[in-house]
This record gives sequence, C-alpha cells and structure tokens, in this order.
Amino acid sequence: MRLGEHGLSESEAERVRAVRLGAVLRNTPWMMAANVGNAAVTLAAFRDSTLFPWITLWTIFVSILAVMTSLTWWRTRDRPARQTASIRGVRKAVLYAGVLSVLWAMLVAVFYFHADEHQKLVLVAITVGMSGGGGFALATIPAASITFGLFMGIGSAVALTAAPSLIGINLFILYVIYFVIIVRSSLSLCQSLSARVRAQLAADEQRDVISLLLNDFEQNASDWLWAADENHIVQRASSRFFELTGKRVEDVCGHPLWQVLPCRDGDCRTTRSNTNGPLALREQLERREPFRDFELCVEQNGKPGIWSLSAKPVFDEKGLFAGHRGVARDVTAAREARSRIEHMARHDPLTDLGNRVLLSENLDHALSRLGHFNESFSILLFDLDRFKQVNDAHGHGAGDELLERIAGILRSFATELDTLARIGGDEFAFIHATARDPKASAELAERIIAALQEPFQLSTGTVRIGVSIGIACAPIDGRDADALMRNADLALYRAKADGRNRYRFFDLSLDRAARRRNLLEQELRNALATEALTLHFQPLVNAQTGKVVCFEALVRWTHPTLGSISPAEFIPIAEDAGIVSQIGGWVIRQGCQIAAGWPQDVRIAINLSPRQFNSPGLFSAIKGAIEETGLDPSRLELEITESLLLNTTGAVESTLAALKGLGVRIALDDFGTGYSSLSYLRKYRFDKLKIDQSFIRDIDSDADSRAIVDAILRLGRDLRISVAAEGVETEGQYNLLRELGCNEIQGYLIGRPQPHGAITQFLPEAAA
Repeated sequence: MRLGEHGLSESEAERVRAVRLGAVLRNTPWMMAANVGNAAVTLAAFRDSTLFPWITLWTIFVSILAVMTSLTWWRTRDRPARQTASIRGVRKAVLYAGVLSVLWAMLVAVFYFHADEHQKLVLVAITVGMSGGGGFALATIPAASITFGLFMGIGSAVALTAAPSLIGINLFILYVIYFVIIVRSSLSLCQSLSARVRAQLAADEQRDVISLLLNDFEQNASDWLWAADENHIVQRASSRFFELTGKRVEDVCGHPLWQVLPCRDGDCRTTRSNTNGPLALREQLERREPFRDFELCVEQNGKPGIWSLSAKPVFDEKGLFAGHRGVARDVTAAREARSRIEHMARHDPLTDLGNRVLLSENLDHALSRLGHFNESFSILLFDLDRFKQVNDAHGHGAGDELLERIAGILRSFATELDTLARIGGDEFAFIHATARDPKASAELAERIIAALQEPFQLSTGTVRIGVSIGIACAPIDGRDADALMRNADLALYRAKADGRNRYRFFDLSLDRAARRRNLLEQELRNALATEALTLHFQPLVNAQTGKVVCFEALVRWTHPTLGSISPAEFIPIAEDAGIVSQIGGWVIRQGCQIAAGWPQDVRIAINLSPRQFNSPGLFSAIKGAIEETGLDPSRLELEITESLLLNTTGAVESTLAALKGLGVRIALDDFGTGYSSLSYLRKYRFDKLKIDQSFIRDIDSDADSRAIVDAILRLGRDLRISVAAEGVETEGQYNLLRELGCNEIQGYLIGRPQPHGAITQFLPEAAA
C-alpha cells in the first residue's frame, strides 16, 4: 500500500497520496469508457457463440461497475482538489483495481478454452490492451497498478495452461514484458511525483514565510510599501505610511505620489548636501526606470527629515508600462548619525577644529580653485611656545583647557572660506583662502601673535604662551599640497630658530637649508658607519703651574666634498635624526682608548648631550669603554649641561649616582648661564664647574663680569669643587683668573682643538 512512499514524512506522504489519487480520478471517465468499449467488442465477437448469454452477463457486471464509478466521479468533479489523503484512499483504489482486473481475468480464464481462433485472438488482444492501459492509468498508485496487472496475468496464464498455443505463448511473453515496463514506469512516476510534491511543499512553505514576514513588515517595520500606476497615481500603501503622515486612505490613493508625500524644497539640514524635492521625485518617476535610495526632503511634525525611496517599474503582459512598485523608509536618524560620524572623522574631538583629514581635503579644494579660477591662498602653520611648560606646571587638564581657549581665539580670525585645523598636540594649521597677497597673511599672523601673547586665566592659574608661525603662499611657494605644507613647515622652523613668538615667510634660502640639512643627515650616517669622524683635543692647564691636567675631546667631521662641517651644524642634525647617542658612544670608546696612553695625571673630558644622557645604553657604554681600555675611571670626566637638570627625574638622578659609583668625574658645563640654580650644587655632587666664556670675555674690563666670576670661584672653594674657566684668550684674562684662584684654564691662549698627533707638545711624559 505504501509503495513509492519511501523516505517521505507522514505529512509529505499524505500530500503525495492526494496528488496520486487526483491523477487517477482525472482519468476515471476515460478508463470507464475503455472498459465499456472493450466489453462491447467482446460481446460482438461472441454474438454467434453458445457462450453469448454468459458473455452478456459478464458485460452487464462490467458496465454496472463502470457506471457506478462514473457517477461517483460526476458527483465530486467540482470539488476542490484534496491537499492530503489517507492510506484508506489508496486501499480503496487497490480494491477497485482488484475487482476490475478479476472481471477481465475471468473473461480470459473461463471463455478462452471454449472460444474459436478468431475469438481467442480478440480475447488475447483485449487482455493485453487492458493490461497495458489499466496499468498505465493506475501508474500513480503502484499497488493498484501492480494488482491490476497481476490478476490479468493470472487469468492469461490459466487460459494458456488450459489451451496452449504458439501465438498465445508469444502474447503471454509480450504481456510479461509490458507488465515489467508498467511496474518500472509506475515506480519512476511515483518518485518523480514525490520530488515534485516535495518541491511544491518547500515553495509553499517559503511563500507562507514570505507572506508572514511581509505581513509583519507592513504592520511593524519602519519601512512602508507603495504602488503607483502608469500615471504615478498611488494605488495602495502600507499602514505604516498612514501612521507617519496621519492621512486617510482616501487622501492618498487616487492622487500622484509627489502630492501625497510630505515633501519640502530646500536643504533638510540633516546632511551636508541638498536633498530632493517634489519636482525631482516627479522627474524620477517619469523616467520609468528603476531607482534606489532616492532621498526626499520631507517635513514631519514641523521638523525636516529625509525619506529614502526605492522602486522598480512593472510592465503588463504586452510589455506596456504599468507603474512602479517600491519601498520607502525614514532615514533621518541614520543620516544624522552618519553626519555626526563624518564630522568626528574630520574634526578634533577636543577643540572641534578640523583635523588632518579635513585639512587635506580643503587644501585640495583650494588648489583646485587655484587651478581653475587663479584664486591664490596661503597656509599658516602654528606652533605654541612654552606649551610644554604649561602641561608640566599646571597639568594636562589645564593644557586641554588652554587648547580650547586658543581654538576659540583662532576661530574668531577665520572666515567661512578659511579652514582651521589642529594637526598635533600644540600645532595648528590655517588655510587663509581670502589671502590675495602675502601682506594679508602677514597682517593675520601679527593679529594672532598679539592675541595669543596675552595672559590666559585658567582654572589652575594664569599662564603666558606665545606662538611661532610659518607661512607659505600659493602659487608663489608651490602648487601642490605636499610642497606647500613642507614649505610652511620650513618657515615655522625658521620662526622658532629666530627666537619664537614671531612669523616667517618661506623663501628659497629655507629650501636650500633644508636640502643641505637632509644631505648632511644622510652623509652623517655614512660617516658614522665608516668611522669618518675624528676627535680633536683642547687642553686645560693648572692655572698656577701651567701644566696640562686634562684634554676636552671634541668631535670633528671633514667631508670629502663638502669640506669641514662645524659641530654647531651637524650635532643638532644628529640629535633630530636620533643618532647623537651613536656618535656619543663612538666618542666615549675612542676617547678612552686614546687617553689610556696618556700620563696617569692627565684626564679626558667628554661632553654628554641631554638626549645622549637619557639614552638607556649610556651607563653600559661608559662602563664597557673603561673596562675595554683599562682607563682609570677617575681620569674620565663627563661634562653635562644645566638644561639636563631642568626637569630632573628619577632616571637622571639614578644615572648620575651610577656614574659616580664607577669613579668617573662629573662636571657642570657652562655654569652661570641659562637656568643656573644653587640647588643643583646641593642636590648633586659635582667634581668641577666650568664658567661660561661669556663671563670670561669681559672679565678684565667689566666689573660685573669680574664680580660674578669671583663669586663662582669662592663658591667652588667653599664647596670644595674645582672650577675651570672657558674661552681664555688673553694674558690679562689668564693672570686675573690666576689671582682670583681659578683652578683650571681653557681657551685659545692655551691651545686650540687639535688632532691627537698634534698634542704631543703638551704631553712630554706621554707613554709611547
């Protein structure tokens, strides 16, 4: 009964049975007509036979069965097709096939033996035909088809057994072949029907889900559906639309779409660019083309908003335009969120000024206007002076407060066409779009400098700063963004080098200086790698005996093509390039190696820059050089500047203590200038103070200078610290310093810095 239902769930099997029974039911009239027709042919073939009465009785039974079946079909023909069927319906079909096939099998089994040759041929032909026709008619129900064919086969076999003949045997073999084909076809057809029903079930389920989701979408989603005819008249709309607009169905349906939507002209102020109005929507619809995310400016509850419409055209069976079907949604919040994100991506979160992204975009726009309309402009780069001191003294919160105040001041100088951006911690950029000549930019810079040099009242107290400004003018100083920014930065560098709190324009000399600086940096790296640097030594003598007690090691660089390059030029480059520690390490190793061959009472002095002193490998480099060369640590004198001590940290103090622990001497260079503080002398134990040459230069002619030097010398004696004087060039200076009690003298009077081979005159007792 369940043939052809393998692998089906019960619900699928019920649906498959309904389809199979429906196929058989549709063929019922033709099947009954075939039965009655074949019965009439049989009756005609036996009209002269003695079996005619029995054939007539058989025909009556067949006809009654056919009529009853046809009447059942007639009564149910207009009923809708059943979606499911139980196994009982299959059993009825099998029973019906069995009864009908038994009747036809009796015809052959009972009358074939008594029939003549003509009648036998008719019986065999009708039996084979009915087997094939009935089998195929019942093929959608394999059990019924097999039952029908099986009983017909039994009847034929009985007849052939009773009256065997060659033609009968051949026809029986043909019948068996038909039967096998029918069974195979029936099973294949059932398999195909099962697959088709399964696909239909899946499609129905998907359709139901889509329908459910669509229904839920129309009721609950923020989007709404709409449909318009070929004249753009609204035919229907989702309930969501009526909720949004507060309109009734009769106010919407039957009217053009652009009239029922709450459209408004102009900028919705929720995006950076204008959105579309009703006229633009009408033009879009009249193109009869699909469109997506058409943003329409609307008004809701007196406030501007944005609706996004998407639609596609529909066409009738003749290919004629039949209107649009589309969806719309309120994207006001999304556009506002996107606008905020775009603003954040282009603006500094602290000051709300532009950032580098906005600066780059607007600089490109300014260059585009320059190319198309010859509109000149300038770029001003600002760097706040003494901002680090504000952070250090008042805290970063005060620094942020100051930056916000400064941003407000700078914003007051900018027009709508200008661009103001914060591009670093205390760095700002200003695209002065309305500057038609350098004079206008100079006036702007002067006003900004004047405004920012006024005291600022912060929550933590009063602070004073300044600003250095570099200016590059387009197209004079460049026609591309990189060149203009680079040139403005060079001008800013010059403004800071010239004393800060001022502005400077870019000129070609700055470009030449920058190119030379870049060249020197590259060549300095090569010189360091090839050990092309050299050491010169300047002697220091005991002021009382005139005997050399120390040599200061000074690094020198002679380039094969550029010639001799001053340390005042290449040392700052090395510091900016981050290689001053490598140079300093080389000086320490080389100096210790050379000094190891001097007399034991002659020291070597080596300068340490603040950046080198703060490098993590300083202590290990000094210790390694001493151990490698065997130099007595007390013969190594390290000179540091007061700038290193301005913002002392635990690391500075621990490094000084560690160096003292090695046994090396520490000298404070350029004492008396800059930020000299007596607290340094109490906090740190120095071995030597070196008086700056600015006091020595006028010591024999200026009473104030002489008084300062005398005070430093007496301070050194009281603290038991050796004092050396730098820059001594005359006998008068030398004699006065000796009378005042200076310990050591250094200067051109004693000797200029010279290569190691030229200082042997100062070392009569030097080791070989």
